Amino acid sequence: MAKQTAFKRGLSIVLATLLAVPLLLSIFGVISIRSVLTDSMTPKIQPGDLVVSANWIKPTVGEVAIYHQRDFAGTIRQDVVHRVITLDATENYQFKGDNNQSMDALPVAKDDVVGTVFLKIPLIGKLLNPVGLIIVVLIVGGGYLIGYGIRTLRNK
Repeated sequence: MAKQTAFKRGLSIVLATLLAVPLLLSIFGVISIRSVLTDSMTPKIQPGDLVVSANWIKPTVGEVAIYHQRDFAGTIRQDVVHRVITLDATENYQFKGDNNQSMDALPVAKDDVVGTVFLKIPLIGKLLNPVGLIIVVLIVGGGYLIGYGIRTLRNK
């Protein structure tokens, strides 16, 4: 029993660390985590994939990055995950989705580039919506209740 308890405690620490470290890095702006909503980057990046960017690394031509997309009035509308097509002398970027026919409409200033994407986690982004979170809670909660019931029956 002592080995099993130590294993469970160790597993809990590992899982908590795997969740806490990215959360803290994101809170402090070291990384950004975004869920991809459209097919503009297929086949490399699919809708529902989670992407992580290194915010201290500005992308070069050919790399995938996250940037703040502004409207014509200059208001930030959304974050976009696209590939850098050009970078001019004034450090304005031009982006394009791999699956799009044309480049994005407006050039992107250096200050609006969030960071370079370095990690893609397939399909996890689909869970980051209300329905997905409810399903995850039901599955985890159901698994816990089943395990609790089995333990209770064994102890009788």
